[in-house]
Amino acid sequence: MIISSLQMNIIKNNKDKNLLKVEELIGNNKVDLVVLPELFSTGYFYDTSSQLWEIAEEIPNGITTQKLISIAGKAGCHLVGTIVEKDNDRLFITSEIIGPSGYIGKHRKRHLTDDEVALYSCGESSDVYEINGCKIGIVTCFEGWFPEITRELILKGAQVICHSALITSERTFDIMRIRAIENKVYVIISNGINTETYKNRSITFKGDSRIIDYIGNILVNAGQEEKIILAEIHENETLIKNLDDCHDLISEIKKHNY
Repeated sequence: MIISSLQMNIIKNNKDKNLLKVEELIGNNKVDLVVLPELFSTGYFYDTSSQLWEIAEEIPNGITTQKLISIAGKAGCHLVGTIVEKDNDRLFITSEIIGPSGYIGKHRKRHLTDDEVALYSCGESSDVYEINGCKIGIVTCFEGWFPEITRELILKGAQVICHSALITSERTFDIMRIRAIENKVYVIISNGINTETYKNRSITFKGDSRIIDYIGNILVNAGQEEKIILAEIHENETLIKNLDDCHDLISEIKKHNY
């Protein structure tokens, strides 16, 4: 299976240009799965809920989802990307998964930062989806700091964790490498390289999107360029859940309640 991370310079509040960039970067690459950054079509920082309501979309009927369906169909790949979702009177940070045949499902971010709590509602569950025989789970940005979500996903069979994110802290990369090692899963991190202004501060996302294997090796790193990075993986090797001093990781995990 060929997996990839797409790193981009997100243009604030310009869905058309951002979606065109996604399509251009995927191009003619032969890939099974592409992970996009968090809020890749709009940018991240908005001061008020009214601003968010202007960019929020219903899933799967919104403009962004429908364009991703078109891109996935043309490229013959699966996409994971995160948008602002509106559902009745609530807003969510929602990662959606889309395949060549259309919309598949979504994951609403469950762990929100202090700033996000003031604007968004929390999701309530984490599910696993099958792509070409490989099971994937989604962890959205700050959720990576909570080992419980990844544990829950591997107990449901996840072999690859898609981390759609906007990262400013080097520690987040360290944490996601730990998630790969402690759960014996591949991790795809997709980050932006854009700069936004929030509360009179200039905030730059660090780039360095990467693909990490199930023993913690960084297979490929995007550095600071706008690009797509790819890696061929052996996903079935993640089914052997043993550590140096433990032949059955899953049995040990099940001693705890998740």
